[in-house]
Amino acid sequence: MYSISELSDLSGVSTRTLRYYDEIKILMPASRSETGIRMYDTESVDCLQRILFFKTLGVALKQIKRIMRQPVDEQVQELQRHQKKVTEKIQELNNLNQAISTSIKMMQGEIVMTDTEKFRNFKERQLAKNEVQFGNEIREKYGENAVKKANANYLNLTEDQFQKLQEIESDLGTRLKKELKHEGDLKNRTYIFNDHQQWLKVMLMIYIPKNITIILESCTKKINVFQNIMIT
Repeated sequence: MYSISELSDLSGVSTRTLRYYDEIKILMPASRSETGIRMYDTESVDCLQRILFFKTLGVALKQIKRIMRQPVDEQVQELQRHQKKVTEKIQELNNLNQAISTSIKMMQGEIVMTDTEKFRNFKERQLAKNEVQFGNEIREKYGENAVKKANANYLNLTEDQFQKLQEIESDLGTRLKKELKHEGDLKNRTYIFNDHQQWLKVMLMIYIPKNITIILESCTKKINVFQNIMIT
């Protein structure tokens, strides 16, 4: 058993925080001594470790409290989900680190990079995010070969195309958030439709290069219909 001060020394968590955890019933002592000192057992130590894991991962205390009330196997699943995100972030940072190292070598005249190579890492990061969000869904719809080909086309975007996509997506995200907050107006909605139309023009060239003119015309007609609905 550990007293509250001993657990504080062991974990690095202040006694004040441990008392607060007791008050909000996220980590209660196993017992109290005859003098009223909070005492913690091995199970309490394990629980505190998990709490610190989730806290370090950015999980809100209210959410941690909910998780800690779940059976241990569900807590394990929650940790595994976060572990997967950590692994993906580590890979993303490793790739970014490699890209920076390559860029430094180019700046020092040790290697030569094409304009496409200079932006490859940024594209790969976007593809990685897309994979997490939509990977399974798009493979079910279009198949593995189609996805691989589309990803290859995305990586071969010119600098102008890639920058244009980034600008459109940033503007579109900002304007959509404004709409969700009910702060938008007709002008803002028009910009949303225009941004989406421009985004489609680039993305459809990547994913569906055949019959692109017909597809774009169809999308434009649909967008115009939706725009008229919003106006009225």
